Amino acid sequence: MNIIFATLGIWIIATLSIYAFIRRSERQDPQGKGPGIIAITSALLALPVAAMMGGILFALAGSVQVVGWLFDLEISSGKVGIFVIAVLVYLFSIDSLVEIFLKSVMGKAVTGKLVLLFTRVLAFYIIGLIVGAQDGTALPVAAGLAVMLLVMETLFRLLKKSGKDSGSEGRRRRNV
Repeated sequence: MNIIFATLGIWIIATLSIYAFIRRSERQDPQGKGPGIIAITSALLALPVAAMMGGILFALAGSVQVVGWLFDLEISSGKVGIFVIAVLVYLFSIDSLVEIFLKSVMGKAVTGKLVLLFTRVLAFYIIGLIVGAQDGTALPVAAGLAVMLLVMETLFRLLKKSGKDSGSEGRRRRNV
């Protein structure tokens, strides 16, 4: 239920942001659209953003539940929801900066990935403690979620790389 409310909140914030942006842009046009059309347009443009963020929240919540099930941990659904929202905020803010910093310092080496994994485990552990999870619960959930994110990112990069390779190979055959 928390995921639905969080997605609805994201949709409302995105709608208001897009509305403000369009409204500001329309002020320069003397024949601008009315506020009703702008509201409908911004609400429709915000739907894909909210759907994507809701999907990410759902995947993170599922990952946390799987880790809890694997290690037989007791986690309430309310704490899972708050934990997942806090992790999502961390991933789209601080984690991006940490990842950029590590790439600039360490490059794309394996040690950079391991340091990023360690920082994620530490950050998720701290988030878990702030949310109110017990010490014995927060560490396995943090480690499991960080490893799952690393695996998903690695698989996504491999899939993206294999897609690029197969596309260029097909173009070479057509040119011959």
